[in-house]
Amino acid sequence: MTSEKTRKTILDAFMDLVAERPWPDVTMAEVAERAKVKPSALRKAYDGRMAILADYFRRIDAEVLDGSDPDLADEAAVDRLFDVLMRRLDALEEHKSSLRALARAARRDPVLAAELNALALTSQRWMLTAAGITVSGLGGLALTQALVVAFLRVLKVWFKDEDPGQAATMAALDRELKRGAGVMERIDRAERWCRPFKRAFSRARSHRGRPGAASAEAAVRDGGSPAPDASAPA
Repeated sequence: MTSEKTRKTILDAFMDLVAERPWPDVTMAEVAERAKVKPSALRKAYDGRMAILADYFRRIDAEVLDGSDPDLADEAAVDRLFDVLMRRLDALEEHKSSLRALARAARRDPVLAAELNALALTSQRWMLTAAGITVSGLGGLALTQALVVAFLRVLKVWFKDEDPGQAATMAALDRELKRGAGVMERIDRAERWCRPFKRAFSRARSHRGRPGAASAEAAVRDGGSPAPDASAPA
């Protein structure tokens, strides 16, 4: 089993290389050399570059979750989410240059962009959890994807924001979350509108799955009377 110290060494070496070199040149061989570990040890620790990034995202998620403030529990959801995402930016600060380079690479590499989006979806679901916001179903997926896009817009401001007070970043985050509140309301309305259709579809599926339903439908199609359902009470 790979030790936590070795994993952290590999992760830091990888993030340094991401900041220094074009994405295609960040190879696992280079990571092993920079981390001063054997390629076999690197293989035991991670399957590849995206596995290292996934570990990085998990670590950031955990740091934010561990820093949740119970005193904010009674605040509005948008305020709780604002606090969570600002803490996420604080956690990302150490590797800001690496993330800036990664964002540039993703704009030129659609495969990398898609892989990063999948990681970001998982992370933002956990950020919603940290903010005490529960989402589910298609509406939850849509909301989480909207949050991924909104946070990406905030990152573009954050990459350029050298102010220790991060005024521009906070203003961008506040703007995006207010816009997202409107998206959430539209998703809620759409889900309420679809709910009766979902229930009807569920009942139809349940009825079709009952014993004798298929023979009844066939009899009706053939112009005859449906056969009695042997499982039904007389």
